[in-house]
Amino acid sequence: MSVGDTYGESDGKSVTVALISTIEANDVVYANGWLGISVADGNSGDRVALTIARTEYQFVVPSGLSVSNGDIVRLDTTAISATNIPPDNAYNKNALSATNINLFKATADKDANNVVTGILLAGL
Repeated sequence: MSVGDTYGESDGKSVTVALISTIEANDVVYANGWLGISVADGNSGDRVALTIARTEYQFVVPSGLSVSNGDIVRLDTTAISATNIPPDNAYNKNALSATNINLFKATADKDANNVVTGILLAGL
C-alpha cells in the first residue's frame, strides 16, 4: 500500500464496539466514542455491532422531553458513565457540541407512550 491508496473495508452501516455493561439488542448504546443501535445482546467485555446507518426507528424518550416532527434529539455523553445505556438525563434538544451528539431527527411528534419515530443520526 502507498499513501493515498484506499481499499473497501465494509459497507459503513455498522461498527463493532467493546461493552462496559450488559445491553440488549435494539438498545441505544454509546461505546468507544460511537453512538448507535445495538444489533445483539451483549455483556460487559463483549464486542457487538452497532448500527450507525441513517435508518428510521421508533425511539422511546424520557416523558419530560417534548419532541415534535423535525426536532433533533441529542445525547449528552458526559451523563453516560458506568453503563453503555444513556440515562434519561442524557436526552436533550440542546445545541450540538463535542459532548452533546446527535441521536435522531424526529419524523413524527412524540406520542402518549413517549415513542418518537425518527431517523438515526448517530455516528456522524
